[in-house]
Amino acid sequence: MGGTPGWNGARTRGVWPAMCKGQGMSSSQMPMFSTKGPRGETAQGSPAIRPRWGWVIGGFLAALAIGVLYAYLVRASGDWNTGLPWERALMLRVDTRLPHPIDALMLSVPWTATNLTLAPLIILAAAWLHFRTRRSDIAVYLLVVQLGCFALNFLLKFAFARERPALWEKRGQFAFASFPSGHAISTTALLVTIAVLVHRERGWRWPYWIVAAISIITLWSRLYLGVHWPTDVIAGGVVGLVWLAATLVAFRRRALGTGD
Repeated sequence: MGGTPGWNGARTRGVWPAMCKGQGMSSSQMPMFSTKGPRGETAQGSPAIRPRWGWVIGGFLAALAIGVLYAYLVRASGDWNTGLPWERALMLRVDTRLPHPIDALMLSVPWTATNLTLAPLIILAAAWLHFRTRRSDIAVYLLVVQLGCFALNFLLKFAFARERPALWEKRGQFAFASFPSGHAISTTALLVTIAVLVHRERGWRWPYWIVAAISIITLWSRLYLGVHWPTDVIAGGVVGLVWLAATLVAFRRRALGTGD
């Protein structure tokens, strides 16, 4: 059988780390993502990711439609700009005088889930994946998810222009309209996608716990810092989940040369 040695036999999860260790690499020296082989497969023997663009487009439109429908439902339920009664009651119960270390977390952690931070980082990561590891399939995957998060957030904010809460002085990073929470969209869709990719490529599960911790802190911080209504956060989470589900299907691995 021809081909590059070490590619055809690496068919199971965990073989890629074993191959790296066989070459004298420590765990810290192993590449995060395996390189692409001569026949379009990874060093683990799995086929490269081939996107289903119909799912990408359909998923984006579905997420956008759900965001629009949710906004209309909230607007029909009460005062859009001053918050629904239960939202105001909930926010007024939020303790905004937490100890300094926790307050610092509420101010700093959300920077890991905003487009201002994530967009340039994803562009840099995509460039590295494309030029250094030849994993343009993963690069495209990350860029598509990031672009979708940005576009969904921008379109819904522009369309509905909801005012932010004015119950106390707003703190932290926020911009433009209140609905939906862009942090919630990015946390739910992009950060989970990164955890999925790391688990898929390396078999690591700990990124899920990191993303879960970031998500809890970030989503609660939107209320704690007074920059979002609860329905903004819920809407961002729902829109993000739809976009996540669609892109997981769109970028699911399938055998080369098949439509599966």
